[in-house]
Amino acid sequence: METSLQIEKNHFFRSLSKSTVLILLIVLAFVINDVFTLGWNNYGLEPRSLQKFFGIFTMPFLHGDVEHLFSNSIPLFVLTFGLFYFFRVKSAIILLMTYLLTGIFTWSIGRSGNHIGASGILYGLAFFLVTISLIKQERSLMSFSLIVIFLYGSIVWGFFPQLFPDKNISWEGHLSGAITGILLAWFYRKEGPVKKVYFEEEEEEDEAEDEEPSE
Repeated sequence: METSLQIEKNHFFRSLSKSTVLILLIVLAFVINDVFTLGWNNYGLEPRSLQKFFGIFTMPFLHGDVEHLFSNSIPLFVLTFGLFYFFRVKSAIILLMTYLLTGIFTWSIGRSGNHIGASGILYGLAFFLVTISLIKQERSLMSFSLIVIFLYGSIVWGFFPQLFPDKNISWEGHLSGAITGILLAWFYRKEGPVKKVYFEEEEEEDEAEDEEPSE
């Protein structure tokens, strides 16, 4: 019979494996597209274009260059690990909803053009984990969220494309991800780890008074 420690260890490595597979799929799509010059980036998301509605599904797997791929893949690995680890039962549906809603919102509010990259999902997961940790106040989840803030807190600058005039940043995708993450955090606030409540035992005072024998 597996001990609780062994079960936790297995869950940890399963979460790592799931995150690794997800990132490998994104990297594989980039490598195939780049090596064989397939031009897949032309099939990104074009806002309000019914002909390119499929971009909602293809956008996260398309990246402009190695730098773009690397800047999304590493934080996405960390964030998906946190999602799989802390939200065992609902992690798949939360990831799927982040994927779909971020794409739909971007398709609805984005500027005309071709939007590619997984940064919207990255923002969605980051805002989901931080928001839900504030709602639940569970110690381990809050600790992980603090790590996320420490490592990737600078992503808030991604809402301001004017700070990066030499880059075509889809701030609409970032905003869509952030909105999605906050909404899902509220919707799934009862899922995941539960805050432990500690009760202090109070010593009961003996209120019985010693009676002196009457003469």
